Amino acid sequence: MSKQNQSDFNKYQALVPDLNGWNSFILRDELLPDLLQDDLGDILYWAGKNLALKLPVTPDDLPAFFAANQWGTLTQQTATEQKTVWNLSGPVVTTRLKMNKDCDFMLETGFLAQTQEQSRGWVSEAEAKKKLNGSIAITVVSDPNQPAPDRASQPPVTFPQPEQS
Repeated sequence: MSKQNQSDFNKYQALVPDLNGWNSFILRDELLPDLLQDDLGDILYWAGKNLALKLPVTPDDLPAFFAANQWGTLTQQTATEQKTVWNLSGPVVTTRLKMNKDCDFMLETGFLAQTQEQSRGWVSEAEAKKKLNGSIAITVVSDPNQPAPDRASQPPVTFPQPEQS
């Protein structure tokens, strides 16, 4: 193993010592950027929108969906009829950012945009911004002047809600 490869391995071993989640980190932050290069963000955004069509989730079930898929802890910060701001945080987000400061969260961003589009019935788009506290702010905006295309979709996937303490 070359010195660079050993250094990369040590980085992963230090950040993910129990080996849980290595697959997603290696795919999302190592392999896909090499394959997709400058198109990575755009492709992941549209992949997220496509996933939301195939696996529709109600807005109330989004935090459970994100947790089940190890995308992080999703909390709604603010919501109006046209705009929702989400916060994505947690150990998965922190670890991804430590491993690769340039990692993006466009898959999650596209998923949230399409979910809001389906629930509101208006074309919706989203953007993600890294915050200084190590979390990700995802803002989804819907345009009430643009009805969403009528797309056949699956019935919503439901997830058990975490118990309140």
